[in-house]
Parts: sequence; structure tokens; C-alpha cells
Amino acid sequence: MFELTTYRCPDCGLEIHEKLADAQAFECGGCRRRYQVLLDESTRKAGFVRLDAAATQEPLGLPRGSVRAVATLTAAGCCWILLAADDPVPGYLLSLLLAVIGYYFGFRQKLKGAGSRILDASAHTIEPLHLPGGSIRMVLILGFAACGVLLWARRQLVDPAYLEFFMVLAGLVVGYFFARFAAVAAGSALGNLINHAKGFLVLVATAGLAALLLSGTHAQVPRLGLTLACFISFYFGSRS
Repeated sequence: MFELTTYRCPDCGLEIHEKLADAQAFECGGCRRRYQVLLDESTRKAGFVRLDAAATQEPLGLPRGSVRAVATLTAAGCCWILLAADDPVPGYLLSLLLAVIGYYFGFRQKLKGAGSRILDASAHTIEPLHLPGGSIRMVLILGFAACGVLLWARRQLVDPAYLEFFMVLAGLVVGYFFARFAAVAAGSALGNLINHAKGFLVLVATAGLAALLLSGTHAQVPRLGLTLACFISFYFGSRS
């Protein structure tokens, strides 16, 4: 049991002046909604889980992320087929692929309570399409790696549209794997130094890219702009 602490109802904001125990169920006197209490003893922070909240259904009853996985693999598959047939890939498809692949290598994160140490060790996440974890990422990596080799063999990789796509994509993927290798140092002085250095360098790269674009000199030094864009994509990949 914790000392008397003031909390607020997450729905109506009513102040709760009572002692709360971990796993306790209680009803708010204002909105009459029922919650279960999650208390973190080390920080004395409280989390309230709605007991009467309706479960949100996933589209078509599939595991979370399945529709996005199908859309991503379909778009990537179309790109691979066009490249294999030596047909030009529309620019909008390349742009779409960078957006959806960025989700897998830069933005897809498992959610947890901000600043909370309360974790459900028994929770089991069902992966998209019931595939093993990381399957979608691996298919994308192998597929685009094969396409990159094919374009290089045809001497088409120097095409600006393809080169820019693969360079930015490589930044995301390298950043993603860098984060996995650097995870062993997470929380240490070295890990914090790496994070600070990456943050500083990406801000420098962002400022440099903005200066090139706004000054109109980006066309004169396209390789510099592409390099800066690749480092920015690397940072997003490393923050996954």
C-alpha cells in the first residue's frame, strides 16, 4: 500500500484523494468509470487501465499491422517485377516505397507507457500475417538487395532516381542494424555518448541540407545533398 497521494482520473480529471494499491480496482466518483490501478513502486507513478473500455478491432480481424504488411509487400513486389522486366519504375512508386519502408525501419516501435517501468511480462504480440517477427523487414532487405545487384549489373544503378532511392533506403537499413548492435551499450556512458553524437550530427546534417536547398545551390553539389539526406535517414533508422 502506498502513502496518500493525489491522482487524477484520466477521463474526467477529478482528483482522487485516497490510498491506491497495485492491481486495485476502483470507480471514479465523477465519471463513474472503472479502472484497475498499476503502481510503480520505484517512481510512485500510477497508471489506470479502463476496465469497461471496448476493445478496438483490427481491420478484417487480422493481426495488427497485417494490412500495412500486405500493402508494403505488394508495392515492393510490383517494383521488383518492373525492375526484373527492365521496365521503368514510376517516381511516385519509389516515393511511396520510401514512405512505407520507413515505417518498418524507422518508425515502427512497440508502445509502452512514457516514463513507466510497469511492464507486462506475460504479454504476447501477434506479428503481422502471423509471420515470425522481423519477416517483413527481411523480405524487403533481400528483395531490394537483389534489385540493387541487378541494376548494378545492368549499369543502371547510376540513374539518379534509382541511386537516390537506394542510397536513402540504405541509410535507413544501416541505421536500423546499427541500433541493434549499439543496444549492448544502452544506458552506459558510451551509449549516451553515441546518442548525443548522433543527435548533434543529424542536426548539423539537417541544417546543411536546409542551407543547400534554400540557397539554391543543391543542384551544383547533388552528391553532398544526397549524402546529408542519407545520414538523416540513417538517424531515423537508428532510432527504431
